[in-house]
Amino acid sequence: MTPIDLPQLAAARARGPDAAAFLNAQLSADIVSLADGAATFACYCSPRGQVYGLLLVGRSGDEYLLLADAELLPDMLRRLGMFVLRARVELGMAEELAVSARPAQEAAVGSGLEFEPPGPGLRYRLGNASSRSAAAPAGWKERELRANIVWLNRQTTERYIPQMLGFDRIGAVSFNKGCYPGQEIIARARYLGQVKRKPLLLHVGSAPQWLPGKPLQLQSGQESIQAAIVDSVFLAGAGGAPESLLFVVAPEPEHPVESLEYEGKTYRCATM
Repeated sequence: MTPIDLPQLAAARARGPDAAAFLNAQLSADIVSLADGAATFACYCSPRGQVYGLLLVGRSGDEYLLLADAELLPDMLRRLGMFVLRARVELGMAEELAVSARPAQEAAVGSGLEFEPPGPGLRYRLGNASSRSAAAPAGWKERELRANIVWLNRQTTERYIPQMLGFDRIGAVSFNKGCYPGQEIIARARYLGQVKRKPLLLHVGSAPQWLPGKPLQLQSGQESIQAAIVDSVFLAGAGGAPESLLFVVAPEPEHPVESLEYEGKTYRCATM
C-alpha cells in the first residue's frame, strides 16, 4: 500500500543529553520510558491544564521526533523553547521531513522512520518531503477519529483538558510521572471525577460544512445538550450520498443521540 500523505501534520526534533528529561517535564506522557523506536501520544498543556495540541512523540536513538498539527507545531515549539533555560536540548522544525501513514498490518514501503503508538494499529511515517504522495487523507482521518485521535487546530487549541477529548484513553496522559504544566488540574479532574464533558463520535446522515469550534445542540431522548465541534470527516454513504463522522465534546448523554441542530438546521445522527 502506498503511504497516505498527511500534509496537515508537521514534524520537529528535540535532541541533546537532556532531551528526554526536558520533554518529560513539559508533556503529559511518560517520555523518559520510551524505548528506541517506540512512540507515544502526548499533550502539551497550558498551566490551566488546557491542551495546546496533541503530539506523537517517537524516539530514534538519542533524538525525539514530534508530530503535530502543521499550524500549531511552530507555536508549540516556541512555547517549549521558553523553558529550555539550562537544559542541554535543541528544538527545531524538521522541515525536510514529510508525514505520511499506513495501517500497521501493511508492509513498509520505501525508506524513512516509522512510529506506531500503542493501541489503534496505525503507523506514522517520516520521509523525504520532496517525495510526497498525492493520496487523499480522508480515509485515514476516519481511522483516526474512530481511534479517538484528533489533532487540534487554531479553532480548537487551548479549550479542553485532555480527558474532555479522551486523550487519556490513547495513552497521551500519564498519572504516575512527575509534574508538567497543568498536571495538578488534570490529576484533580481525574481523581475527583470533575470531568463533566466527554468526547462523542456521531454518524450524521448528511454533510454540511462542519466548522471546528462551532457550537451545536444534541437531542438525546427528552434531553437537549450543548456541544462543540472538534473535528469531522466526510464519508460516502449508500449510493454515494455524502455523510459525516463528527467528533464533538459534550456532557455525557443518558441515551443515544438521535439528532443535532447546527446553524439553524436539524440533522439525524447516531452515536458511534
